[in-house]
Amino acid sequence: MSTVSYAALTTKREQATPGTSTTGESPGVKTYVDAFAALVPAEVLTLHALVISVTTETKDHATNIKDAATLSGAFYGLLALAVILYVAPRVVGGKWDMLDYLRAAIPPLAFIGWTMLQRSTAFDAVFPDMADATRTVIALFLGVILGMAAAALAYKADQKAT
Repeated sequence: MSTVSYAALTTKREQATPGTSTTGESPGVKTYVDAFAALVPAEVLTLHALVISVTTETKDHATNIKDAATLSGAFYGLLALAVILYVAPRVVGGKWDMLDYLRAAIPPLAFIGWTMLQRSTAFDAVFPDMADATRTVIALFLGVILGMAAAALAYKADQKAT
């Protein structure tokens, strides 16, 4: 999915008659679709893959970071971009509300989770000493919590009277 799609789903839910956006009115999908869109910030994950291709090298079946400073900067830049990709469609459309502060936090936190679950990512440039088990367990809990939050926030948008 995408962060921009997540913002669009939220807008469509808020525009629908309260209680109808999961069945009859647009977007006409269950709230788990919002959770999926929020948890897979495709734009930043794609850019991250491209950044990894120029900041790491693979030799003898091992991947090593060759430019940690650039990769670290990209990590923070991608976090900011994840926020912007949610905020821009909501603000431009004049649909921003207080719950959007929480919604805007989900894609960058999901990005952190994705980079924690994989090895040789931008997360390694920022937190090189975190143990594999620790980062994996944190990322798994983060994914569950973010998924529940995104679904709950989608339900709130569905119930919102415009």
